[in-house]
Amino acid sequence: PGAVQNRYLANKSHASAFYYTVAASLGFGSSRAQGRLVVAADAPLDDKNRIIDEAYATQVADACRMKPADVIEARVEEKQTAAPLPFALLDLQVYMSKTHSIDAEKTLALTQALREKYKAITYNRSDCSYLSDEQFAEAPQTLSLLSEALPDLAGMFSEVNSERKSRAFDDSKVSAHTAIIPTAVKIDIAQLSDDERAVYLAIVKRYVAQFLPEKRYLSAEVKFGVNGHTFVARSTKVTQPGWTAQVTEENEQDEDASDAAEVASPFDALADLKVGDAGVCDGITVAKEKTKPLPLYTEATLLKDLQRVAKYVQDPRIKQLLIDRDQGKKGENGGIGTPATRAAMLAKLQERGFYAVEKKKLIPTPLGLEFIAALPAIATTPDMTALWHEQQQMIEAGELTVEEFLDELEGFIADQVQNIDLGNVQGDGKPILDSLNAQCPMCGGELAVTPRVIG
Repeated sequence: PGAVQNRYLANKSHASAFYYTVAASLGFGSSRAQGRLVVAADAPLDDKNRIIDEAYATQVADACRMKPADVIEARVEEKQTAAPLPFALLDLQVYMSKTHSIDAEKTLALTQALREKYKAITYNRSDCSYLSDEQFAEAPQTLSLLSEALPDLAGMFSEVNSERKSRAFDDSKVSAHTAIIPTAVKIDIAQLSDDERAVYLAIVKRYVAQFLPEKRYLSAEVKFGVNGHTFVARSTKVTQPGWTAQVTEENEQDEDASDAAEVASPFDALADLKVGDAGVCDGITVAKEKTKPLPLYTEATLLKDLQRVAKYVQDPRIKQLLIDRDQGKKGENGGIGTPATRAAMLAKLQERGFYAVEKKKLIPTPLGLEFIAALPAIATTPDMTALWHEQQQMIEAGELTVEEFLDELEGFIADQVQNIDLGNVQGDGKPILDSLNAQCPMCGGELAVTPRVIG
């Protein structure tokens, strides 16, 4: 529960600060553009390159108002976006949590049923998003059976080209298992429960999307010079929706990204501009914006963050150990756990009362907050995972014996138990829970909670 608690405390203790954005309205004859200030490196900025001095922002605006504007850069590029890769388990869990409010553990159980009961999908615990060349060869048969079984998706199948080989088909990136895809089994979708159907259709659509055309669009970017300052305007225009006409395009928001939004400009107006065109900055505004705290976790965002917990580690050596541990794993960059174990872990923490879910947000309970406060710092950070992985590598290399590792581990645990700060646990001496919903490993009896000990 450490990550949930830390995010909750950071969110609640966030001290709002202000930053300032400068936007210009630029006229070029019958064409108009809206540009955002490209902030100079020597401007008073915060760590996200946002202006923090209102006087500076006002000074820039005053210097540019009603001044000549020149197009100093202009380009229009043809771009394309490939369909998202087929699902690995974690990606499927995140998707179902976002779109259907189905939690990770339930998604795992639903895929288990789809695989074992209906034989409808491939291995469901896969951490791989790629497919084999053999599966590409089998695609025509699979697509044909799916088309017959799912008449409601006729519009999607009408765009399919089974000879189109997407980036997903790559033997070199396939691990022990391939991505989760539908099997060449014609099932009666009416036999599925609502949740089973939702998961199955999500898997089917992501697979079929591999055989749909790419999304194609034009991207325009224009930079303007105004009295020594630079403004930029960007816009896009879709020329072929491709797979996005059938499958929802997901836009992931980076929690570390700037709060400042792009200023919208009509695509055609930007595309018509050429380097050297002259106009005027006939409107300019300074907007005062408030910084936002890191959002509370949802299950979906926590699952994604557990793939990259290394970014929260301060020690460079330990951070690198976590990153090295995930080398070659797509989507994992210094993470802890696996898709299957993460789901079970989150469910168990909620079951034991360490956090609750309110409007999809994960909120630590008083028990969760007190529990984390009582633990030593090493127990609430991912550092230990990295260090244990390093020792496992040493065992493999013959530089450390299993006995030495276990002796060190027992000593470490004993030291940490002695150092637990029970003074941080507040309350009236009565247990918050009567039971931990767990069995004693020695006798199999239910573990009871007493005011002082667990046993």
